[in-house]
Amino acid sequence: MRYIALTLGPIVDTLALGRKTSEIWMASYLFSSFMKKTIKEIKSRGDSKFIVPFVDDETLFDEHDNGIGMFHDRFIFTTDTLSLEDIQVIVSEQKSVLAKMIAVSIKKDEKKVDKFIQNYMQTYLFETEENFQNPLLEISEILDSIELHTPLLEADEDYMRLFLNRDTLLNSTLAKESFGAKPSFDAIDAIAAQELDEDVNANNAYKYIAIIHADGDNLGAYIKKQEDVSEVSKKLFEFDKKAVQTIREYGALPLFVGGDDLLIFAPVINNDKTIFDLISLLSKDYEEALGTNESTLSFGVSITYYKFPLYEALESSRDALFLKAKKYDNKNAVALNVQKHSGQSFGFCMNKNELAYAQFVQLIDKVLNDDLELPHAIHHKLHKHQALFKNIESKQIIDTFENIFNEDFHKVKFKEGLMQIQTLLNSLGLETEEQEKLFSMLSTIKLLRGDR
Repeated sequence: MRYIALTLGPIVDTLALGRKTSEIWMASYLFSSFMKKTIKEIKSRGDSKFIVPFVDDETLFDEHDNGIGMFHDRFIFTTDTLSLEDIQVIVSEQKSVLAKMIAVSIKKDEKKVDKFIQNYMQTYLFETEENFQNPLLEISEILDSIELHTPLLEADEDYMRLFLNRDTLLNSTLAKESFGAKPSFDAIDAIAAQELDEDVNANNAYKYIAIIHADGDNLGAYIKKQEDVSEVSKKLFEFDKKAVQTIREYGALPLFVGGDDLLIFAPVINNDKTIFDLISLLSKDYEEALGTNESTLSFGVSITYYKFPLYEALESSRDALFLKAKKYDNKNAVALNVQKHSGQSFGFCMNKNELAYAQFVQLIDKVLNDDLELPHAIHHKLHKHQALFKNIESKQIIDTFENIFNEDFHKVKFKEGLMQIQTLLNSLGLETEEQEKLFSMLSTIKLLRGDR
């Protein structure tokens, strides 16, 4: 049996070229579209069985996919009729198809653009007839190694940068084919403030946007236990379809949903729900699709003011996922980075199964539903007493709170809120790092509440 695999890039570098919602979308979507068309052509030319991704004919042959990129940057398939040279030809042809579309869009010489795209689209192919115990995992490791050898691209003109211009790409045939007509994309401020209208008193939270990256945890260990790895691809595909529905119902924009990878632009709050509700729903979708909690989803979240540079927010979200959440104990984590308009920044990382995380999400709900109130600058007041809390035992938290918040209004108006914070602090712990998590959580609640 012959295995042929491909990995595609440079996706992250291309995303970095985007400055607007539509540009980020196209930077991601064109790779998904390239993979979709390449796989479609492979299937039309000979016998092939794809291990990853799961290839659903309805999705594969539906030209109008509403801009949802559902084909990620790798494929692995088996064949008895196709050679590596056959696939190389198909890949080169699809690069030329993409180049022609770009050349027409930017009104440049097609031959020059084709030469550029042939080099720019980094397609690494691998062929083997080795008898693998687990082809998905073992071939993926080989592809990981191949990806490390990224060539330097030399060109007189960056045609990809020219193409990733909002007015240019929205008029491209690729965009029109995807949506069935020329698409339109909400600007970042419109995504952030979907709930607002002229009669609503503006909540400052609607001026912030969340960029969310998600990735599966321990998926390799789960795959090792499966007899048919192609079934895992099918389950992930079912998750992707459900995830798109969940993301849209929340009021967010799914930029990429492929396998266990997600990229989402979302309002931080919408219809009385927050991004933490969205994270919970997506985590549930993932567990239900796989039928297990052996693999979980970790999330990197960047919250920024709508005028903050989009590419920096995107990088912050990606770093939160891969440098924090994916390295957190037992993973299954949410790593949050917040950059306020004022210049203040804060964040935290927690496992979603930690008691303190559940208490934090519950506290958000109670505050936003007006079930309790928190003192306006409580995180600042607690911060002043950080050294004190570090030197007491957990059983002294209640007495310490009573000494700090000793006014009559603290004992009446804010009684329930202060009790909830005491409980949260007790769950987190009193060391400096745990207290900093509390301050960040309270600052996040303040942002969601709309305080300036």
